[in-house]
Amino acid sequence: MTRKPEIQYVGQFYIHGSEARVLAPEKEQKKPKTRLPLQYLEKIEKIYIDPVALVGIAVAVFMLVVMVLGVVQMQDAWAEYDRMEQKLETLQTRNIQLKHQYRSSYDLNDIREKAIAIGMVPMSEVETVTVMVTAPQAKPVRTFWDDVTWFFSGLFA
Repeated sequence: MTRKPEIQYVGQFYIHGSEARVLAPEKEQKKPKTRLPLQYLEKIEKIYIDPVALVGIAVAVFMLVVMVLGVVQMQDAWAEYDRMEQKLETLQTRNIQLKHQYRSSYDLNDIREKAIAIGMVPMSEVETVTVMVTAPQAKPVRTFWDDVTWFFSGLFA
């Protein structure tokens, strides 16, 4: 097998300071920047809409409308209540007047004489008997809920 030759680098002959210096570029005077006339660009205004906020606002407006309609309906109901209360008072007054007119229009003695003439007797002369009657209780009707509780009580008993 042949031997590989030993590699020697050029660095062994290099001495610092012997290289050529790189000349520093001369500082150029800065030329004043040319200014172009300002061109006004059209401003594009972007409006970002948050859908959650938009839905919230819509719900709030809907609730406000419903609340206003509720207040209007309540005012109408109160007005109707006042009208009915006034009508009831007039009817009660009219009823009292008609009762008075009715009671004053007939004669009780005349009615008593007619009743005795057809065979009626006064209540004080009649014997009274008290009878106690108990009404039969109706059987309770089975409901769906009763059937369900019966089923599960039998299932888990």
